[in-house]
Amino acid sequence: MNEATYLALKLQLMAHGALRPEAWERILEFCKQTRLKPNETFIRKEGTLAYVAEGILKEYDVKNRKSPVIVNFILPTQWLITRLHNQSYYLKASIPTVIVYWDLADLFILAEEYQELKATYSKLCATYDEAWAYSRVILEEKSARQKIALLLQRYQKNIPQLSKKNLSNYLRLNYDYFTLLFHQLL
Repeated sequence: MNEATYLALKLQLMAHGALRPEAWERILEFCKQTRLKPNETFIRKEGTLAYVAEGILKEYDVKNRKSPVIVNFILPTQWLITRLHNQSYYLKASIPTVIVYWDLADLFILAEEYQELKATYSKLCATYDEAWAYSRVILEEKSARQKIALLLQRYQKNIPQLSKKNLSNYLRLNYDYFTLLFHQLL
């Protein structure tokens, strides 16, 4: 992990609560990192807390579907938690992606040693939950035009890195119809 990634990660953690130097050193000791090429999968294990240092992940749901659908995009500097109910939602890199993560056993050790990290952990989980909830707002919108407007509002900065095919899949819109409305709204 490069120095800029370390700094961004540290600042993210500090924004959510107190971070003693010895806690930071221990966090680094337990952190793991993986690099994904486009369309490679990040294997989710229950309890894993992950930070997208670079790149974009697409979160897919396959339950009760003939083909997978994108249910969320996880952007750079965003966190994700894997709980039992979302463990089956697989994650694929949209572009080259770097993920820093901690397994459940390591998180237990950190929480035991540094009680203040429990509040930080809860806040990091909440950021993932908030992003997930916003995705539901977009997908529940009836108007295709309004869906695209909400998508642009949320992902404007990252739109050039996301394929129109993935965006139309996410919005559950026909590709041709999506591209027509998309170009009208830009």
